[in-house]
Amino acid sequence: MPALGLAEPPEEGLWRVAKGDPFALRDPSPPLRGPDDLGVGNRFDSAVGNFRVWYFATELEGCYAETLAPLRPDPAVLAAVSGDEDGFMPLGEIPADWRQSRIAVRATFPEGRPFLDVEDSGTRAILRKELAWLLASLGLDDIDVAAIRSKDRRLTRWVAQWAWDRHESHGYPPFAGIRFCSRLGSEWECWAAFEDALPEEREQKSILRQDEALQRVAALYDLEIF
Repeated sequence: MPALGLAEPPEEGLWRVAKGDPFALRDPSPPLRGPDDLGVGNRFDSAVGNFRVWYFATELEGCYAETLAPLRPDPAVLAAVSGDEDGFMPLGEIPADWRQSRIAVRATFPEGRPFLDVEDSGTRAILRKELAWLLASLGLDDIDVAAIRSKDRRLTRWVAQWAWDRHESHGYPPFAGIRFCSRLGSEWECWAAFEDALPEEREQKSILRQDEALQRVAALYDLEIF
């Protein structure tokens, strides 16, 4: 019989890159209402809008990979200017304001509650049964790695909702959140922490242009960050 996969974040903590107060919680994403909501909200936001989520990565490189991905040059634009860049603004240039308006923080989770590991095959086998009604409505026959990492937020947001709703007798969810790998690359381990996980800040630092992790992601994405 399969068992849920559980994961503990590293003792030294997790990284987060954010604008303003790095631990300010935004309002929950709008509840999912129908088939047109496949791209609404972040990956493990509440499906019904009743809790909020912080997103972290094990390494700063993972944070940069996630936050810079939307700034990559559009393939259609790249194709249009290929071999004929004259007269076009340089592609992939990120102004210094992007760095200066953000902060990198490292935090730990003193309560020691586990994260539900959706990369674990046992977890997905249990979710396949628990969320059979959802798979039927989405036209899916499985919860595999491709489904978890797809751009369709309806499945992953209901996975997060299932984890949040597993209340124990003492009145709070047994999971601190969800452990997952970035859809941009399996090497980037990410964590969605539920609003009651209460991260504790351990370190804060400015994002500098010479940051090696930042420059690795910039090179990978063909970006120049000032």
